[in-house]
Amino acid sequence: MFPEENSFLEKIRSLQRLGDWRSILNLNNEGSLDDFKRRKLLWAWPTEDNLAFLCAFFSRHEITGVMSVGCGCGLLEWIIEEYSGLQVMGVEVNKEWWESKYAVAPFIPLTYFNEDFQCPQSFALMFCYFNNGPAFRNYIKHFRGLMVVIIGPAQGAGRHTDPQPFNPDFGQSHWRLEASQEIRQTKDFIVIYLRRC
Repeated sequence: MFPEENSFLEKIRSLQRLGDWRSILNLNNEGSLDDFKRRKLLWAWPTEDNLAFLCAFFSRHEITGVMSVGCGCGLLEWIIEEYSGLQVMGVEVNKEWWESKYAVAPFIPLTYFNEDFQCPQSFALMFCYFNNGPAFRNYIKHFRGLMVVIIGPAQGAGRHTDPQPFNPDFGQSHWRLEASQEIRQTKDFIVIYLRRC
């Protein structure tokens, strides 16, 4: 990492030790790092309003936790956990990378995917800037819960994810779009899908 990236990361770590998620969100407004460097830690920087929007749906549908697949370093997941008080689990596949000296040390404990892995039924399944359509459909196929959250760019944002937030290929028709909210004016969206009854 470059010195300014190390400084930015250490600032976030010190705020994390204080439990100060709100100041971490506000770091995105400082303008001290370009978008590319910020995205190394957090692809989508939500606002407090975005967190309230998301957590209102968690509460309304009696969601007791969140499983975030492909969570990376887990900074977003830590922020959601601190804000909501819900348990947030981070899932990754490359244990060697995330435990290497080159990776940003995770902000939350990571669970590494194996074939027997299952998401608790009362949890929401979340994908933020996920980029593996077949793996996404495999997770959906084994998920028995009510809510899927997809965070990523709208069409025309100049960034790509698979699944796309507004046009995911679930591989089945058991899901309906319930709500969405833009993150600032970034063309990144939080999109909530519910299982059809």
